[in-house]
Amino acid sequence: MEFSENIQVQADSSCRGVQDDDVYPVHVFDDAKVNRKLLSWVMRFNDVLDPERLHAALSRLLEIGDWRKLGGRLRLKETGKLEIHAPTPFTIDRPAVAFTHDGFEDVNIEDHPIASSFPAPTDGPSIQPVSINFRPFLAPPGYPPTLGDMIRRHAPQVSLHVTSFRNATLVAVAWPHTLMDAVGQQALLRGWSLVLAGREQEVPRVLGARQDVLERVDDEQESPEALGIEKDRLGKLGKLALIARFLWDKFWGPRLELRAVYLPEAAFSRLQRQVRQQLAECPENTDQDRFVSEGDILTAWVTRAIASTRSASRPVTVINLFNARFRLPLLRKEESAAGIYAQNMVLPAFALLSPKLARGPLGPIALQHRRHIAQQTARPQTLSMLRAMRRDLEAGKGADFFFGKPNALLVFFNNLTKLDLMQAADFGPAVLRQGEDKEARTNPPGTMVVYWNQLVDEVPGGPDCFYMLGKDFGGSYWLMGKLRPQTWTRIGAELREME
Repeated sequence: MEFSENIQVQADSSCRGVQDDDVYPVHVFDDAKVNRKLLSWVMRFNDVLDPERLHAALSRLLEIGDWRKLGGRLRLKETGKLEIHAPTPFTIDRPAVAFTHDGFEDVNIEDHPIASSFPAPTDGPSIQPVSINFRPFLAPPGYPPTLGDMIRRHAPQVSLHVTSFRNATLVAVAWPHTLMDAVGQQALLRGWSLVLAGREQEVPRVLGARQDVLERVDDEQESPEALGIEKDRLGKLGKLALIARFLWDKFWGPRLELRAVYLPEAAFSRLQRQVRQQLAECPENTDQDRFVSEGDILTAWVTRAIASTRSASRPVTVINLFNARFRLPLLRKEESAAGIYAQNMVLPAFALLSPKLARGPLGPIALQHRRHIAQQTARPQTLSMLRAMRRDLEAGKGADFFFGKPNALLVFFNNLTKLDLMQAADFGPAVLRQGEDKEARTNPPGTMVVYWNQLVDEVPGGPDCFYMLGKDFGGSYWLMGKLRPQTWTRIGAELREME
């Protein structure tokens, strides 16, 4: 693969940094091959922000304690493992942040030929296409398209690209997924906001920058519980069949389309009432058995739309990502008391749905999803999955996600709602002027309207995937997905019924 070749080019020389560099390890989960990609988070603000103040505050944050790790340069060791070299100190020639600014101060964002397509609230529920020409707002021209290019150029890991309009600002922060997960992004936004507000003393410490806390958690397990989903692991022939179907869908199926979904609070409430009514009508369910979360409801809704537009004979394997730090008391305790672990702690959980269930009423789908996820994210099972994945990664293998039926339709979900990412940034001190009247806005000045995250070098193909980005200040859901056109048509029809 080209990606592997790009990385390999650096293996002989990329570790030769400056002698005084501070060297940080890249932990096992961070260095997983699936994380060797560059991700951009683009935030839309309905205010005009000072780009220089934003840059100064972010640069200062990455000078504090082990936040410096985020300001370092990736290097590839001869073993094929990554490490990070942080300059001591950061300089103009070797900054903590790669910063660029584009200005369209005489144009409203709604009038720009490309930026006007950026997701924005609407009067009712809506699907919003994302322009394929949006790349200039994800990162500046010349930004490394791959991790191999980033290593070869000795580029900073974190890039800040600000685009100013007459009435709005787009703030894009790009970084390699080897650095951290979405919880790390949340901490970055909060720390950045604190520095901007002159409250540097309140910035949380970065924990575990040199010693992987997941290694300690794994080593301290007494006798780990057997992995409950092990009974559904596919054998060699099953894996081959699943991969063959996946490749067939990827290369000969319709091209997946990336779109945003705006779901106002009132529309979601109607969906929620429908699910609760269906569950209440099932006499075998007790009140306790009827509980489903908002995430379960959204997952059921999208899963049914996907399954209903594919072969009726195929079961569905829903792969949900969850964060181990929320499931392990030790990590919760240490983060609440001492700081933040800026690293990847994401694990998978699987909900296996029969063809009939996946295409039926939403209530039973949501309930089955809840039961699977509750079992697999309990502390003992979280520890077991953590250990199983760690062993695979340490052995140089990719994590084995092959569970379910060989002919299953794979659907990936990532629910970021509990992180409140749209409330994590408060750039009020950087507001030059408000871009929207007080009467029209639902968010405080200096806070974002919505955000969008996307791979810098987004490629077509892959499985159906859906992300719950979270709720905005008005309580409306923002979602994004990469789905087939006929699935988007189905979702659009259901959204019209919610109006």
